[in-house]
Amino acid sequence: MRPGTPRRHAVLAGAFLVLSFPVLTIGGTSLYMAFHPKARFGFTERPPRTVEIPARTPAREVAARLQTDGVIPNQWLFLALAALRGTTDSLKAGEYQFTTDMGVLDVLTAMEEGRVVLHRVTVPEGATAREVAALLQQEGLADRDRFLNLVYDPIFASRVDPEATMLEGFLFPDTYYFTKGLREETIIEKMVARFFRAFPLEEEIRARRLRLTRYEIVTLASIVEREAISNEEKPIIAAVFHNRLKRRMLLQADPTVLYGRGKPISSRITHADLRSSRNVYNTYVHPGLPPGPISNPGEAALRAVLYPADVGYLYFVSKNDGTHHFSKSFAEHDRAVRRYQLGGGRRAAGG
Repeated sequence: MRPGTPRRHAVLAGAFLVLSFPVLTIGGTSLYMAFHPKARFGFTERPPRTVEIPARTPAREVAARLQTDGVIPNQWLFLALAALRGTTDSLKAGEYQFTTDMGVLDVLTAMEEGRVVLHRVTVPEGATAREVAALLQQEGLADRDRFLNLVYDPIFASRVDPEATMLEGFLFPDTYYFTKGLREETIIEKMVARFFRAFPLEEEIRARRLRLTRYEIVTLASIVEREAISNEEKPIIAAVFHNRLKRRMLLQADPTVLYGRGKPISSRITHADLRSSRNVYNTYVHPGLPPGPISNPGEAALRAVLYPADVGYLYFVSKNDGTHHFSKSFAEHDRAVRRYQLGGGRRAAGG
């Protein structure tokens, strides 16, 4: 070895360290910032970024999308981390919200665990299937037409109830948390599953004691739901309809007529509506229950029909204050109609 060689190596090594120090420092700082964005100089909190990742999107496309949307600073670092953790092929699709303080590892972990956005949807008691479909489409969670095609599909409905020709009545009113990307079938199944929690086996046994099927109970409950305003009156209104059915009287319920005509519940009913025999839901013309439910009743309405009040009323009329006047005779009912309605407002059951 020539003299001075060790010294030359030491000089070269020192020069390499001096030259590479800035690179290592900058690289290390950038890497640290990628994991800890809040440490970045001038960091400011901004609104979360929403990113929707379709199903079966390759990891490389996911990383590129995240970098383009400003969620992560470097797609290759994201892919390298995913490869090291063995999750490249198991990132979950869906809609995500990423906050500005999330580092690349935080983002990756969220996608590994599928921490997608949950959309809160409240289906009100008495909503129709069409109203539910419109609500879901408005939230971007379902296609309205596809949802309704399934609801009105007799084969699909018969899997829930052999008597059912549609699933109106089984889309249970409640607050749900859905993620984007769910199939309409899945959303319907969740609502139907909630219905059966409110209508367990013991309620079916109770229905048989009333000599009614589950589908008939749901149908009657859907009418009670549309007629009643307060839960306190639901058992009494249910009793009126039970009493009329036992006496083979026409139900004469306005909501059934409106449903068959495709009109909102707030619509006024015409004489033509009441006389129409072509409307199979017209309970002013057709005896007994309509062909199926006219809304999706809640638990209070279902229980009211299963356990009606022990009263002998056959008629009721709105008092225009959220309550009703109930009568046992037509003469009394007629006086109540003249007192509370005076020729205007909603008609009354049996009026």
